[in-house]
Amino acid sequence: MYELKVTATRVLGTCTADPAVKAGDSFTVRDGDVRIPDGGFICLWALQALLPLITPKEREISEKKDQDWMWRVSQVQCPDPKGRVIYEIERTARIEKPAGISGCGDVTASTGAGDHQEPSGGVEGGLRCLQVVVEEVKGKCSSGLKPGDCFRLRSGRLYIPRGRHFCLYALHAALPLLPVMQRPLPEGDWMKDDDEVICPDPAGNVIMRIEPCP
Repeated sequence: MYELKVTATRVLGTCTADPAVKAGDSFTVRDGDVRIPDGGFICLWALQALLPLITPKEREISEKKDQDWMWRVSQVQCPDPKGRVIYEIERTARIEKPAGISGCGDVTASTGAGDHQEPSGGVEGGLRCLQVVVEEVKGKCSSGLKPGDCFRLRSGRLYIPRGRHFCLYALHAALPLLPVMQRPLPEGDWMKDDDEVICPDPAGNVIMRIEPCP
């Protein structure tokens, strides 16, 4: 397997994220775990476009270059036609087994030059800040997630605590629910009281709870 670095290389328009994604922003994927530099974030919309390529790009491609299109694809653009942020996916290292880091800890990361600071407060632009927390692990999680591990979503920006990771597989399961649960839901909506989701891996059975940020 390979470690991946996903970097925003160009912005062809005006990114509507706030703060806007800029060239040089990046995150890494290692053995299915997502890690973000201190103070950084991932745009939720862009992440959904990147996910289908990340999993195969982590792995060795056995087919010849003229037999598999995955060889020639290394760029993905955000679905927003106003912003058109172009991301480059590159392999940065060959890996055997990652070192696991768990625990939610302090989600407000310290900033360095050019980094973003996660804002405080539970509501931004009318949207609730959400926290997705591992509530229970009923099996054996191959990513090493433990109760208390978490990530946060503020507006369209996803933050992972400094020095921590979150399983890509589990993250993918929660993503479709998050934009809806940030908004007020009417009585009778099936999602109003449905605040738990399980990772798709039947061996791990990681239960995650979606709740307002403290």
